[in-house]
Amino acid sequence: MFELLFIIYLLPVLIIGMLLLKLVFWLLRISIRLAVWLVKKTVILIWKLIVLIISVISGCYVISGKFSRKLK
Repeated sequence: MFELLFIIYLLPVLIIGMLLLKLVFWLLRISIRLAVWLVKKTVILIWKLIVLIISVISGCYVISGKFSRKLK
């Protein structure tokens, strides 16, 4: 009799535990995907910023006339 009551009690607890475990794994997967996306976008923006800085510096260098004097 005790074993039957124990199984009846344990079955819903196991079902809820499995659902919570699935929820935890789903949240973990979503958070890892979000972190990878954020790192990827950050690297892309940093790269674009570096290219912009280099192009502005080289543009200022050409406009100032130092580059044209060296060619002559």
